[in-house]
Amino acid sequence: MRAAGLKKRRSALIGVIGLAALVALAGWLRWHYVQTISLYVDEFTTLWAAQRTLETGVPVLPSGVLYTRGLLATYVTALAGLAAGLDYTTGRMPSLLFGLATLLAIFVIGRRVWHARVGWLAALGLALLPEAIVWSGRARFYAQLQFFALLTLWAAFWSLQSSSRVSLARRQLIFAGLFVLSLFSQEQTVLLYPPLALATVLWCGPRFLFRRAVWPAHALILVSLAVRFGVELVGQPGFFETIQAERPYVAPLFDVAASWPTYAPLLVAPERLPWTLAGLLALSAALAALARGGLRQLPRNHQATLFFALPLFFVLAFILTLAGGQWRESRYLFLVQPLWLLLGAAGLNGIVERLWTNERWRSSVTVLLTALLLGLGWPAAKAVLDRQVEGYDRVFEYVAAQRQPGDIVLSPQPPACAFVLGTPCDYYAVQRVYEEFVIVAQGEQVDRWSGAKLLAETSQLQSVVATAPRVWLVTDAFRLATRYENDFQQLVIEQFDPVFSERGVIALLAQGWRAPPAYTTATTAPQPFGRLNLVGWQATAAQAGQPLAVVLHWQATAAVDSQLNSSLRLVAPDGRMVAQQDGPPARGILPTYLFLDTVLPDPKTLELPASLPAGRYRLEVVVYDVASGRVEAGPSTIGELDLTPQPDTTHDGVGLADPTGAATTHQKERRHAVQKAAVSAAG
Repeated sequence: MRAAGLKKRRSALIGVIGLAALVALAGWLRWHYVQTISLYVDEFTTLWAAQRTLETGVPVLPSGVLYTRGLLATYVTALAGLAAGLDYTTGRMPSLLFGLATLLAIFVIGRRVWHARVGWLAALGLALLPEAIVWSGRARFYAQLQFFALLTLWAAFWSLQSSSRVSLARRQLIFAGLFVLSLFSQEQTVLLYPPLALATVLWCGPRFLFRRAVWPAHALILVSLAVRFGVELVGQPGFFETIQAERPYVAPLFDVAASWPTYAPLLVAPERLPWTLAGLLALSAALAALARGGLRQLPRNHQATLFFALPLFFVLAFILTLAGGQWRESRYLFLVQPLWLLLGAAGLNGIVERLWTNERWRSSVTVLLTALLLGLGWPAAKAVLDRQVEGYDRVFEYVAAQRQPGDIVLSPQPPACAFVLGTPCDYYAVQRVYEEFVIVAQGEQVDRWSGAKLLAETSQLQSVVATAPRVWLVTDAFRLATRYENDFQQLVIEQFDPVFSERGVIALLAQGWRAPPAYTTATTAPQPFGRLNLVGWQATAAQAGQPLAVVLHWQATAAVDSQLNSSLRLVAPDGRMVAQQDGPPARGILPTYLFLDTVLPDPKTLELPASLPAGRYRLEVVVYDVASGRVEAGPSTIGELDLTPQPDTTHDGVGLADPTGAATTHQKERRHAVQKAAVSAAG
């Protein structure tokens, strides 16, 4: 007896040490993400709403609207800021803590409902799950949502196991309370109620919902759903209607073939396939047992498998068939991924128990399974820490340090601008896909989050650049390529200079209106250069000793997967290259792999030597891959220019003596010609 007790205590100690090590590993992965990965753009919205909550007590934004997304998460983030000062790290800490709490919860649920081995394997899977690392490291509501959703689902199952009316009523209210916390953490929780209501009917019959111990909990849930919807309508006037019109949440497309590629990697990627196959095995075993008897007569583990499979498959089926086309993102499966891990762990446990009867062998196999799953999951988990996101935090910090009184700041990311700079941007600069993010306040269109004025016309940008001493535009290359019209892009390339870039985000600065060069030569004859097409070019007058301004106009004719640079060269009549400038088209403001179907300028300036003789010179262009040096196309002649010599600066244009006594041959020939012309005129 004593030996058995010692063995049990030793086993418990090993379990505690193992769980502590797993929590430490998960914590390290998530903390490393918090410390090294830039903020995802939506994080700034959460932080800005939390900042406003600290200032006013409620997340009312400068535009007058209430920030309703993840309402409870906003208050949790604000509390973290109140305790330690709101910054990037403190704003992310609640997610990290909720992520670790979910890991402990999945362990306890797996252990209590199935077996300790199930809890351990599911917790291991969650510790290494890339999405869990990401959302446990971001200042958003998804980690909090997953925690409360998992507890809600467990409480719903737990309540159905009650044997007394008092216990049932208490468990049902706990279930309802957790549902409300999950709902106000994120609205996607609404997807959990239909499968939970269905499960209740399947387990206990439809009359069960009307029992005195049950119906108050469901009434509370339905009231909370109505209140949450009312908060949305009142707090965000017009937002729901605009979203439904522009990109509806629900659209009965039933196009599984189109939506499946978004979610398939979450289920059938090589490192995930064992979990999916094992989960299907557990589900098959539970269904086989169900075929032999009633649902309530099934062993607890099979009941749990069927119960947790129901919301998992319901949510998956919903997002595959009914979710709006523009809402197909892997994060919307995040709230039920713990169920997928629990089912997979239950299947793996079933294999172990079926194939090995000796407990020592089962323990050894569990160690091997742990090593195998760790080996499969570690590369993907580690890769998350090497995958940076857009560096709006770094670039806005630079602008904040360089900003001067009177500077104007524009950006398509007003929450990031407002939080980092401490005040809203002057303008919300965007031309496409902005309707749902603006409201009318005091007769002007402003963005919902910071109240910055909408700048959606190229003429507005021209006016701002022409009148302000300095104008900053902070954007990322993808948005610059996709959210603006071609004339806006061209104006940015012509008037702004890139001054700082980090992780795909660039700070552009315009310092007064820059008049374009006086072009005297132009052509619109298209000329192919590999995957780029030169649709035309312009040039100023060519004169020795003076800079020659040339602008090439490029358009992509095929997908470009790398950065291509252009090389402009001036070639003398004798074939000598006398001037050259290499550089990225669009001045590098837009990379060539984001050249779409628009025409973008490529301004170049050639410094012409003063000694160049007059004549007809060729302009040649080469396009090459920057990384490999491989020539894409060229050198090809795109046109010719008549170059005039450097103007004579001596007295009256006749006194051509060389004051240094070092006249060039060209100068002597020119002096002789002038003297000869003068004699001829006198005769």
